[in-house]
Amino acid sequence: MFKKVLARLGIGAATVNTVIHTRDLYPGKNVEGVVEIKGGSVAQEINHIALKLKSYAKKKSGDDEVSVKIQLHEEYVSGKMKIEANELKIIPFSFQLPFYTPITIKHGQVWIETDLDIDLSIDPTDTDFLKVHAHEELANFVEAFTILGFRLRQVEVEAQNGRFYQEWEFVPSSKREWRFDEIECMIEPNKDGLFMMVAVDKAGLHRGLSGLLQESLGLDEKKTSLNFKNEQLKDAHSIAKSLRSFLQQYN
Repeated sequence: MFKKVLARLGIGAATVNTVIHTRDLYPGKNVEGVVEIKGGSVAQEINHIALKLKSYAKKKSGDDEVSVKIQLHEEYVSGKMKIEANELKIIPFSFQLPFYTPITIKHGQVWIETDLDIDLSIDPTDTDFLKVHAHEELANFVEAFTILGFRLRQVEVEAQNGRFYQEWEFVPSSKREWRFDEIECMIEPNKDGLFMMVAVDKAGLHRGLSGLLQESLGLDEKKTSLNFKNEQLKDAHSIAKSLRSFLQQYN
């Protein structure tokens, strides 16, 4: 009886360890591995085992932006089950990473949190950080900006109205060709390609009162949407040609 009380407090309870087998992870592709559960000093009933895909995102809070933890996806790998004292159970899993899974570039983080749901107990958990790569189409899109003379300054995850997207911020390496302060691409990948909102922040030609007024009113920033199909994203130079035509409208 005493052991059961301790187990509810997490002492001598079952433990969990998730092992990711897939080395190279990409949005839209499967992540595979196993969940290892080791029984504690007493038998315990487990309601379910869930894998929770999480990240950090910036979210509006009044006039400020705050960093919050967000849950991108939840995958149940087991329903009700019993783990005996000192028993070892190994449960394999495989599920598709959502297309909107953030790429872990710059300071971005994505992880899987494993949760064993046990009534009236402190739930055992395990955390595994992932390295998520850009798929070919997104990598080509980013490379196209490099071809045009931009560099990637920042990548952040944004959360708005229950939707998640990654904001890619590009700045010109030189103002000789491009008169922009920055280009922000709020990208939402899907199975067919890349949809994005683009904010073009033009460098003010007048740095006096007129320039300050334009900036304060947001007149120096233009927003529009772009949509690239997968077949349009197979070659970085072709993408660069399309982007050049688009950006020259605001240059």
